[in-house]
Amino acid sequence: MQAYESGRRYEALDGLRGVAAVGVMLYHIGGWTGRPWLVGHGYLAVDFFFCLSGFVLAHAYGRREIGWWGFLRQRLVRLWPLIALTMLAGATVIIQHRERVPEWLVLGLLMIPRLWAEEPGFAPIFPLNPPAWSLFFELAVGALWFPIRRLGVMGHVLMIVLLIPVMAYIAHGMGGVLTGWDRATFLISFLRTVFSFLLGWGCYRIQPFTGFTAPPWLLALILAAVLCFPWTPLNWLYDYVCMSLVFPLIVLAGRRDPEGLQGRLARISGAISYPLYALHWLGWELMLRLFRALGGQGYPLAFAAVAVPVILAFAWAVLKLYDEPVRRRLRRL
Repeated sequence: MQAYESGRRYEALDGLRGVAAVGVMLYHIGGWTGRPWLVGHGYLAVDFFFCLSGFVLAHAYGRREIGWWGFLRQRLVRLWPLIALTMLAGATVIIQHRERVPEWLVLGLLMIPRLWAEEPGFAPIFPLNPPAWSLFFELAVGALWFPIRRLGVMGHVLMIVLLIPVMAYIAHGMGGVLTGWDRATFLISFLRTVFSFLLGWGCYRIQPFTGFTAPPWLLALILAAVLCFPWTPLNWLYDYVCMSLVFPLIVLAGRRDPEGLQGRLARISGAISYPLYALHWLGWELMLRLFRALGGQGYPLAFAAVAVPVILAFAWAVLKLYDEPVRRRLRRL
């Protein structure tokens, strides 16, 4: 969702969302091709997404008299068209367990996580598009937040205070916060989402009392550097500090509307962010099928270098030819 308040569009925050989406894509491509060093902490981008969502939803719906069902309808109009497309398309590229595809497709279209998987260990909760796990939590936590959106400051602070040691314990025990897509860490991922969302909501509540901002280009460089930072022996502490301190500060500092070239780049980056996140796994799988059909083997760096701009172009085309028209039609209905 794009950042609006009383008709104002926070374009710098939208632009940062695009930087985070690119970070996730490059992190996954690095993992898929045996180059985990490519964007070592790209998985932290989802924590930035959740923090930003807390800020944006509080801006957009904190005082609106819309009702819970109206809120859910608007969230589904924003998110579901691409969810549906990725689930339907994902069913065509799955190779293993084809007999399970009809079940997976129904669950994916309804955004029901597959928590009863028969496979042991780290089974994906959305096999037809694994990155959809964060979209599920985005919808779920937003739905839980809306009824308490006018909770007092003390109640809000109490929830954050209670989660601070819990998240520190989780990060320390797991060596970081790399969780989410699988059944085994479902509860941990829920707490991870709630924690970042509450911090983003807190940023919204304190932003009238601070004039702290920074140039969008500088924030984009900082966010990219955070995501590209290599793993360290204290990886759990790095992850914890990023999600609990660095990302909220970036959100607070990004409350600007850049002009000129920066503004145009921010608008493009924000527009493509959600399609890129939702479609990058599918785009990679399609590119890989084509590469194999042409006789390609392994995962050469040249193939990855070609796949990245193709996936970006694919996401932009889907945005313009499918996502935006479908959302306009759904809003009319």
